[in-house]
Amino acid sequence: MNVSTVVNSVFTSKTFILTSDGCNDCWLVDIGDIEPVLEKVGEKSVKGVFITHTHYDHIYGLQKLIALYPDCLIYTSVDGKEGLASDKFNFSRYHGAPVAFESPNVRVLDEGDSVELFAGVRMTAALTPGHDRSCVTYHTDGAVFTGDSYIPGVEVVTTFPRSDKHASDVSLTRIHSLMEGRTVYPGHKV
Repeated sequence: MNVSTVVNSVFTSKTFILTSDGCNDCWLVDIGDIEPVLEKVGEKSVKGVFITHTHYDHIYGLQKLIALYPDCLIYTSVDGKEGLASDKFNFSRYHGAPVAFESPNVRVLDEGDSVELFAGVRMTAALTPGHDRSCVTYHTDGAVFTGDSYIPGVEVVTTFPRSDKHASDVSLTRIHSLMEGRTVYPGHKV
């Protein structure tokens, strides 16, 4: 699996593009600025996007993405589904670009659920609340996508209305164990 990165214009959040040689499909982790993502995707079709948490800076390109790829599936947690649907919970109302996204394309993943990305490559969900109730850390055999649940050298922000400091501490311990032997892809440029 190949991973390329787009650093988005809002809070330097990141979108990751997952590809495999010889495969015409690709997958995303989070979605911000759509134009640079489309440039990197090229002729490939975006099959799905894994949302690490539903804060605005990780989802603001979602509506444009679905307009371009109407069969694209959106993976999140049950709390993430709620966050996608609420411009209050996802903070988009405070950015002048409200996002209230409800769609039959949304798929809820629970702890340990996995999705086949490419032949022999599965993405597995680990619920890692703390920064927000919706936080999910995704991992494959060689990669872990932590969103804002873990950013190297940065203390996890747990001061939002749907944050929980104790849950974050528990999640960080879990994430550290998931990181062993894997490349870490955090949700922001550091």
